Amino acid sequence: MRAVTHPGPVAEEREEILPAEGRPVALTLNAGLPFEDAVAEAMAAEGLDGAWLEIEEAIVSSLDYVIPALSPDEDHVAWYSDIRSFGGPGRIERLGMMVGRDNGASFLHGHGLWAPAGGEIAMGHILAPRTMLAAPAVARGIGLTGARFERRPDPETNFTLFRPSGEERGGDDADYALVRLAPNQDFAGALDTTCARLGWEGAQVHGLGSLIGATFEDGSVLGSLPTEFLVLDAEARAEGGSGSGPEIAIVGIEGRDIREGALKRSENAVLITAELLLERC
Repeated sequence: MRAVTHPGPVAEEREEILPAEGRPVALTLNAGLPFEDAVAEAMAAEGLDGAWLEIEEAIVSSLDYVIPALSPDEDHVAWYSDIRSFGGPGRIERLGMMVGRDNGASFLHGHGLWAPAGGEIAMGHILAPRTMLAAPAVARGIGLTGARFERRPDPETNFTLFRPSGEERGGDDADYALVRLAPNQDFAGALDTTCARLGWEGAQVHGLGSLIGATFEDGSVLGSLPTEFLVLDAEARAEGGSGSGPEIAIVGIEGRDIREGALKRSENAVLITAELLLERC
């Protein structure tokens, strides 16, 4: 399994876990304002502190995004591409977003797949303040009260990252947990470890993050060092997994090379972070 050396000291805690109180939600996002504001407005109306939300099939009047890129210096192991833009109408095919806070304000981190009108599918990291819906859309997922992700500096990676924050509940009492995975650990294995630490038999996994390339069960490989992924379907098991690995969509520095499939277990290390919501099952 590949590994990278980050610029800062290696943090002792590799799985940051916060059991949380949550409930299923369906939020209507209004058109005609920046996408990040539309999400914040809908969250506030429901009294939510944080959320994992997904959108399928939404129409946008504009959408800006970036994809992974090699770092231009030694301050980080990876960076972002120049901004890419539809410059006109298009559609979101699928978008997953972790919604939390940054210096007291609502902030979302989203990865997804989209396309301009009549154009090819692309994948990347949405720039929510620069994106606008053309019509109202429904975002479904899990809303949290008393817990959320908050952006805080991470000395190891030298990035400001989402980290779990808020009121902790006992794992036995909670049906949800916010989880941040640190770099250089196998993604599938860390999910199982987290489930065991919570004292849960199993959990459905929602979230996004970055991997050091990707090796799939079918033998195919995405060789890009920096990537960004979105979980499509994944389960964690306390006893460890012998079945299929997490199913993801992923993109690297070659933006048109978008892969979907089940990851091979023990072969896929987290690059910078994975931000996850585990749902007990």
